[in-house]
Amino acid sequence: MAPPKSAIIIGGSISGLLQALQLKRMGASVLILEQDPSHTRGTSHDSGVTIGPSVIAMLRKYDATAGTPSVIPAEFLSVALRQRPRVFSTAWRHNTSNWGCLYSVLRANVDGLVSHVVPVPPEKREGDGQAVYRPGRRVVGIKYDQAQGAVSVLHVDSGRGSGGHSKHRKATEEAEMEVERVSAEMVIAADGVHSTIRRLMGIPTHWKYAGYIAWRGTVSEDRLSPETVRYFSDRLTFSLLGGTYLITYIIPSQHGSVDPGTRRLNWVWYYPAAEGSAEMNAIFTDLNGALQPHTVPPHLLNPAVWSAHRRRYIPGQTTAAVAELVIETSQPYVTKVGESDAHPSTFFDNRLVLVGDAFSGFRSHMGLASEQAARHCFQMERVWRGEMTQAARDREAILYARRLLLLNRLVGFLGLEWWWAEIRTVLAYLWLMMICRFM
Repeated sequence: MAPPKSAIIIGGSISGLLQALQLKRMGASVLILEQDPSHTRGTSHDSGVTIGPSVIAMLRKYDATAGTPSVIPAEFLSVALRQRPRVFSTAWRHNTSNWGCLYSVLRANVDGLVSHVVPVPPEKREGDGQAVYRPGRRVVGIKYDQAQGAVSVLHVDSGRGSGGHSKHRKATEEAEMEVERVSAEMVIAADGVHSTIRRLMGIPTHWKYAGYIAWRGTVSEDRLSPETVRYFSDRLTFSLLGGTYLITYIIPSQHGSVDPGTRRLNWVWYYPAAEGSAEMNAIFTDLNGALQPHTVPPHLLNPAVWSAHRRRYIPGQTTAAVAELVIETSQPYVTKVGESDAHPSTFFDNRLVLVGDAFSGFRSHMGLASEQAARHCFQMERVWRGEMTQAARDREAILYARRLLLLNRLVGFLGLEWWWAEIRTVLAYLWLMMICRFM
C-alpha cells in the first residue's frame, strides 16, 4: 500500500499535525480540518507534555526548524509525603516541553505558522507536498466511493449554530449551513477522545470516567522563591497527600525559553470526586452557571470553588514548595480524568484510520498521548512501505494502547492509594505481558 497522494486530517492538534507533517514530507497534498476557530490555538495552551522517544525520532526525521521545540531534561523522580519533602528519589531520565511549543513547531513545519516559538518558519523541502490548515471547520458527514477509491468529508463553519440544542434543532441548523465537500485518497481521524468521526461512523466507543478529576496550573519561575525552584528542578515530583496527590515538573515558557527564571512550573493535582455528586456538580459549574461536561477552562472556573478546595490542604498538609506553587497559580483549570477505547479503528478499505486519542485515550498520569500519536505515524509509514499490513498495524497499536492504559492506571491508583484497584491492575498488566510474549 503506497502512501496516499492526498489526505484529509480531521483534527489539528498534536496527533493530527504529526500525521500531516509526515504525509507532507512524503509528497502528499494534505488538508487539516480543525473545529477550533482560532488559527493559533496552541500558542495560548500553556501546559506540560512529555517528549518521548517516538516524538523525538519524528522531529529528528521531519522537523526543519533548527532544533526546536525546546525541551527540559530531568534526571530524577522524587516522592514527597505530605510535609516530608523527600521520602524517595531515584534516577529517571525524561524530557518535558510546553504543549504550545510543540504545537507551534509542528504548525511551522506543516503550514508555515509564524509564532513566538518559530518566528521564521522553514522553507519547503524538495519533494514536500502542499499542506493547508483550516480552523473553524466542523465535520458533519463522511462518505466513501469505493469505485473511485476516495473518501469525502462534509464540513461546515464551526462558528455557526449554538451546538447546545436538541438533536432535531441541531440537525436543522446544520441543514441551513453552507456545507463544503472535499475528497481525498485517505482520511485520518485525529479528533480526540470525543471524536466526531467515531460518532458519525457509529464506532463502539467506551469512555470511562476514572473516578477522579485533575486540577491543573502553571506558574512562572520568577514568581517563586529560589528555594521552591531548586526543590522542583531536574526532577518529576510526586506529592502524596493521603488519597490525593500532585505531579510537578518544569517546562519551557510559552515562547519556548528554557533560561532559568523564564521557565514555568507545571502541576497536576488528582482528586477523587464521585460522578454526579454535589461536590462534582459544584466544581464543574462555571461562572455563568452552566454545568460543563468535561473541562472548566481558567476564565470560567469559579474562584470560590477553587479556594475552598485549596484551603482543605494548604497550608498544613503539603511541603512549603507545593503550597507556594499552588497559591501562586492565578488561573487553574479542572478536567475529568478518564479513558476511552474504540475498536475497530480502520474502515473504508483502509482509507479511514483512527489515530491518537481518537483511537485510544489514556488517563493523563504519564503524559504519553503524544508518544502514542508519534508511534501511530511510524506504524502507518511501515504500512505504506509494505513492511506490515494494516491489520498487523491495528493489532500492534491495540496492544500498545492496552499496555499504556494499564500503566497509567497503575500510577493513578498508587498515588490515590486505591490498593485493591492497584492489585487488580498489576495482575491485568502481567496477564497482558504474558499474552504479548506468546503472540
